[in-house]
Amino acid sequence: MLLGLSALLAGCGLSLPSLDPDAPTPTPVLLSQWAASAEASSQYGLPDWSAARALGPPEVETCSDDPRAWASQRGNGVEWLTLTYAEPVRAMEVRVHQSYGRGALSRVTLIAVDGEAHVVWEGTDPEEPCPGVLTVRMPPTDYATQTVRIDLDESRTEYWNQIDAVALMGEVTEQR
Repeated sequence: MLLGLSALLAGCGLSLPSLDPDAPTPTPVLLSQWAASAEASSQYGLPDWSAARALGPPEVETCSDDPRAWASQRGNGVEWLTLTYAEPVRAMEVRVHQSYGRGALSRVTLIAVDGEAHVVWEGTDPEEPCPGVLTVRMPPTDYATQTVRIDLDESRTEYWNQIDAVALMGEVTEQR
């Protein structure tokens, strides 16, 4: 039967995976990517300080109130920023680049492609250094994700937290 299936697949230009226990295991393809789209509970302005300012790589190099980073409208309550990435991955790391008002981040959640939410970090973000990066590391998730939600509690700092960029790193889930 296995020989017949092999012949059928060969006729289609395909082959069975190797059953050889000594065959090398494929190396996972790792991908680091910046957000392609964003939405937020609120934003201070448009286009400056809007959710779209958290797209792409970091731009703000100093600890300062900078219109190139996302900021919430009020700067003193519970807020969120949701970022979507081009490629689904089995996540291994999230890096939140903050350019001002650190200390408000309260939770990082990955949203699986099936919509299920998975909290991967919850706690108190350190206020220093500024600018700074909150790095959340984990073993590769057993689900694919291309959405990260950042929750903030700006009542902790009574000031705006500004997010310049968020990187998502992980194993590519499908061949590109």
